[in-house]
Amino acid sequence: MNGKNERSRAEVPRELARQIDENLKRLYADEASSALPESLTQLLDALRSKEAQSRSDR
Repeated sequence: MNGKNERSRAEVPRELARQIDENLKRLYADEASSALPESLTQLLDALRSKEAQSRSDR
């Protein structure tokens, strides 16, 4: 990070930083627990299959 960002963070009161952290966690908690899109699920399945196949070929 550059010095400007580090100074900006240091100027944020600890309680305010804690509240920001909590609010961000709440905001993204739903997203983190939601289902993956079907296209991404299919890609992950394909990668897992390929990995399993390469392990069995050894």
